[in-house]
Amino acid sequence: MHIPAHIIVDEGSDLLWEQFRDAVRGLGWTADDNQSVFQVLALLPSLPSTRCVFARKDDDGSFLGCLVWMEYDELAFIGDYICVEELRGAGIGSRMWNRALERIGKGKILALRGAPAMAPKYAARDTPVELSRLRTNILTCAEMRETCDSLNPSTSPILLKSTLSPVQIEELLEFDQEMTGRNRRDLLVPFLASPSFECAVQLNAKGEIAAWAGITSTGFEKDHLFKLGPVYASSLSQFASLTKSLIPFCERASCDSKIAVHIVTGTVGERELEPLLS
Repeated sequence: MHIPAHIIVDEGSDLLWEQFRDAVRGLGWTADDNQSVFQVLALLPSLPSTRCVFARKDDDGSFLGCLVWMEYDELAFIGDYICVEELRGAGIGSRMWNRALERIGKGKILALRGAPAMAPKYAARDTPVELSRLRTNILTCAEMRETCDSLNPSTSPILLKSTLSPVQIEELLEFDQEMTGRNRRDLLVPFLASPSFECAVQLNAKGEIAAWAGITSTGFEKDHLFKLGPVYASSLSQFASLTKSLIPFCERASCDSKIAVHIVTGTVGERELEPLLS
């Protein structure tokens, strides 16, 4: 194996970020945090919580690998850790990992998302505790609509993104922060402005936002695959009404569109929702 002369750097150039996005596209991932893979990739360099370590060639500065993580208060969450295929096992990944941990330091909780096959390797190093797994359920639009109808959808008012006033958008951002405990404005505002993202909010009797859900294209147009998420609802009937209102957005792309629902093990979604989707 020929290992080109390279360097580990703490910041990504425009070229490195572009080649990183191309590398992720080649992997076909659809399980990004809660929105379209490609949109998240485009936003990463500009988000204030983003941290990164890149491996690049000495001669032309091109991409060899990277480790990207987000820092929120006491948490460092590693979301992307990849190396070009022909150099895997050459030690470049370990060098990036060690540099990232130097920068993260000892004062933060370290978490990461990885493929199940890699879990033993990560557990043997710096992340020994597995908290949960992410399972994917894929339904056709017809199957999703049938599932929603079986759940007695709530009849409370539903508003789609296009009908939200500026005040209601602000209320949505505040509601999301209340649900997640994080100010995600920097991430959500661009999504709310994107034509490939749709959302629905449900109002209570006082006209206040009581639940919301989003759906977006995964970016793989030929697959007509959409991802449902986030969903913040207090009942299955709320989930049903929100989700059903978003199905036409997928059907406008293709009558063959499918919807992916990622469910985290150990959650109420696994106990109550996944058996219905399966």
